[in-house]
Amino acid sequence: MFLNLHGLRAGWRLLIFVGIFLSLGFLTDWIVPRILQIRQRSFLDPVALISSEVQTLIQALIATWIMARIERRGFREYGIPMRNAFGRDFWGGLAWGLGSTSLLVGLIAAFGGYHVLGLAIHGATLWYFVVLWTIANLLIGFSEEIQFRAYLLATAADGIGFWLAAILLSVGFGGLHYFLKPHERWEDFASTGLLGLFMCFTLRRTGSLAFAIGFHAAFDFANIFLWSGQNAGQYAVGHLFETRWQGPRWLTGGLLGPEASWVVFVVIAVLFGLFDRLYRHQKFPMGFPLIPVA
Repeated sequence: MFLNLHGLRAGWRLLIFVGIFLSLGFLTDWIVPRILQIRQRSFLDPVALISSEVQTLIQALIATWIMARIERRGFREYGIPMRNAFGRDFWGGLAWGLGSTSLLVGLIAAFGGYHVLGLAIHGATLWYFVVLWTIANLLIGFSEEIQFRAYLLATAADGIGFWLAAILLSVGFGGLHYFLKPHERWEDFASTGLLGLFMCFTLRRTGSLAFAIGFHAAFDFANIFLWSGQNAGQYAVGHLFETRWQGPRWLTGGLLGPEASWVVFVVIAVLFGLFDRLYRHQKFPMGFPLIPVA
């Protein structure tokens, strides 16, 4: 019931990891407000995002480190990039993230749904928010990928196989966005889940989360800052352009922004097809070594 040839069964290891992660979250939520008098900020304020994502990243890394010690494995076996975190795959992911969002917004614009009216910020303010949003989105990329597609995916794959684990975690990833954010619709649930599945696919073919981290960071950066779309009914604090989104909700995404446009599904299909042609070989999971059962 508890053990197999590898040691503790995958399901129990997942429960321990989730328990550690949630316990650290409750502890952080109790301690941090008492130490730091942090004022309430907008959902899309980069300072608020930096604060929350740093906490989440630390929680995920600590939980993963504890499990790695228990299992006598390294971070690399969970897909977490160590020496090459900012190597070739990371920069490739950045390019794909910027390109895919630009393609998405470009298609919406081609159908008359998006217009740039001018810059929303200028001078020193512009550079201030460029730096803040770059940091914020890099942290989002690292924290969400390590939280959802590192230990969880590797261990679930060890128990039920890679693709079933990837599908279930991607459905959960989309579900968390759907149930925890305002104004959500099925389109955002589906697109977020499919993008999560695409990032699992990049891990499968590159052997590291570096590509997914770069992609995730750039996709969000281009979506909410660069092309200045909405997310959960808000525009980002310090977004780059004054924009006009007009047309039916299926085209523009409405309050949820371009990520909930039906056009995103065309872009996601292109991502899967192109990545499959360019990255041909499976590199993850690498195969966990056997751990003798005492």
